[in-house]
Amino acid sequence: MSIGIDKIGFATAKYRLDMADLAVARDTDPNKYSLGLMLDSLSIAPITEDIVTLGAAAAEQILTKEDKATIDMVIVATESSIDQSKAAAVFIHGLLGIQPFARSFEMKEACYSATAALNYAKLHVTAQAASKVLVIASDIAKYGIKTSGEPTQGAGAVAMLVTNQPRILTFNDDNVAQTRDVMDFWRPNYSTTPFVQGMFSTKQYLDCLKTTWAEYQKRYQGKLEDFAAFCFHIPYPKLARKGLNKLLDKSLSQEKTGQIKANFEASISYSRQ
Repeated sequence: MSIGIDKIGFATAKYRLDMADLAVARDTDPNKYSLGLMLDSLSIAPITEDIVTLGAAAAEQILTKEDKATIDMVIVATESSIDQSKAAAVFIHGLLGIQPFARSFEMKEACYSATAALNYAKLHVTAQAASKVLVIASDIAKYGIKTSGEPTQGAGAVAMLVTNQPRILTFNDDNVAQTRDVMDFWRPNYSTTPFVQGMFSTKQYLDCLKTTWAEYQKRYQGKLEDFAAFCFHIPYPKLARKGLNKLLDKSLSQEKTGQIKANFEASISYSRQ
């Protein structure tokens, strides 16, 4: 049985800010953002938008009446919760009019919870083949004014319908995870913005990528030439490009290297914005 993503929808905030305008306001060279971070603009969510409205908007684009009548699980993955007790998935379940006998819950972990939610959805459909699971990743990232993280802000949501007859993407079982307890990025309850150690965070990102890829190769005899593209977690596009360069080696032909690099550049189109 193949399990994966059958439908996918996106939503972003109502407003956007040009990085060139931010550079002027911060008396900074625009190239620091456009070249140094590979960012062109950022999404700005007004007070009338939150992770619930963004998530619901992303899902509404893809769901039919039949989907809403048969979905039996809704998972919202976020690190921008609006309530410490009530799950955003419950609000979205109601807004979309999904049938009542569905599990609805929220998962939280910076950068990873949407991946975990997809894995949970896969396990659920494996156990109950007729099930459909709605997985929504929704976040509004806000940093302090004039902080180093300010230009990497953003807002958006992606909704994915996981089924046993996927038309977009099929999940494999060859995956590796790594956990490190490091203080490079965190936001305690008393703070509305996160704390970041930028250089340390970059080092952790690249080293985790390198060591996890090595473990993947060890466990599954994975080779670069087996891949057409890589999908990265992208705090900002320049970091993902550095990560890609960490993976590429001289064993690849120029043609294959060019293909992987071209697919990477295509994949960051939305991330740049």
